[in-house]
Amino acid sequence: MKNPFEKEDHTGLYVGIAIGAAAGIALGWLYLTDKGAQYRRQISRTVKEGASDLAATIIDKKTIIPKPLAKAGTDAVIKD
Repeated sequence: MKNPFEKEDHTGLYVGIAIGAAAGIALGWLYLTDKGAQYRRQISRTVKEGASDLAATIIDKKTIIPKPLAKAGTDAVIKD
């Protein structure tokens, strides 16, 4: 039988609320400020560059196409 006077642990709830609030603030800053828009463009370029480099590396390892040529192809597909 459960003790009705024993305190329940709500740590997970508090952590979830804190993470949700932080994520909401970050997304609000990214989408509602001019500085956030600049940062979004920077993040977008970095992600696209990383995706292009990763794809070129995979193409280089799995085929006979050299990485510089594969990089040129992936850059053409992944446009700014």
